[in-house]
Amino acid sequence: METGPIRFTKAQKTGIIFLLSLLLLLQLVILYFDHIFPPKTLQSLTIPAELQSQYDSLQKIAMQKKQPVIYPFNPNYLSESKAYYLGIDIEALNRIEKYRTSGKYFQSKDQFKSISGISDSLFYILEPYINIPNFKKYPSYSFSSSSHKIQSKNINLATASDLQTISGIGPVLSKRIVKYRQSLGGFNNKNQLNNVYGLEKEVIDKIWKVFYLASSDKHEINKISINSATANDLKKVNGIGDILAERIIKLRERNGGFAIKDELQTVYGLKPEIIERLWDYFDLKNPKKIQNKISLNDSNIKELAQHPYIDYNLAKKIVSYRTLHGGFKSFNELKKIQDFPANHLKIIKIYLELE
Repeated sequence: METGPIRFTKAQKTGIIFLLSLLLLLQLVILYFDHIFPPKTLQSLTIPAELQSQYDSLQKIAMQKKQPVIYPFNPNYLSESKAYYLGIDIEALNRIEKYRTSGKYFQSKDQFKSISGISDSLFYILEPYINIPNFKKYPSYSFSSSSHKIQSKNINLATASDLQTISGIGPVLSKRIVKYRQSLGGFNNKNQLNNVYGLEKEVIDKIWKVFYLASSDKHEINKISINSATANDLKKVNGIGDILAERIIKLRERNGGFAIKDELQTVYGLKPEIIERLWDYFDLKNPKKIQNKISLNDSNIKELAQHPYIDYNLAKKIVSYRTLHGGFKSFNELKKIQDFPANHLKIIKIYLELE
């Protein structure tokens, strides 16, 4: 069946025309109001100049407060907390400490950057604040001529003026050497000159070409017991500052004293060469006596964790290993346990007993 075209009645046509006219009129009204009252955007909003100036000032102050204030510093005395504040990471700090504990000192900013290995961007920020005193260099003297040759002299009788005849030693260094010698009551061995701040190895070598240490002057240093030493006592050793002295004393107090010398090896940041230097001035006259040792084969996890050098996790691993292998037959078996600090076995076993 075919359908013809759609036909509208007169009323329907009138209605359609009315609706189209209404829509057209509404569109024209909208366009008119958009033209007369355009919508306000952020760009069209204007802020009074005075308020804008105040806002800019406050924003600048807020940004300045967010920036850390950097003060001048000498990298030869850089502490861990200061390094962290300056943005120097632990790897760079370790390189700095290794260089310093070798008895050397930074002489220039470029040398500090090279040895520390800090990034160019960080160095660019820190460079204006790096303050390294200039070490005055003195002309070398030739002693080849017999008429000008200085007679070899006892280092313990040398004056500041005598010391200044050595190339590289000026008024400041000569006074330091004499002052340090007086604090010791005289030099006992040649290595003690290594403790004088700012005295480079090559300069020390020159000293011993002109001066000597008389055997009759050698004396026994009155050593202090490490178990009664104060922080100030410890800081007399070159390489030990406030932080290391505090760590040594904290470990000693936690353990109730040191039982053997090797316990100092567990102090973080205390390098072997510093420990060796430390025993030139301290001894273990009154070692801690360990009364109640912990049974390696019978103690539980909680009891093992009371050991000053065994934490809870390591105690769990020891008990698990003991359970699987039917007990320990020797202390050396502890080395087979995962993450066991084998280099500290000598220290750990003095607090244990093996039945």
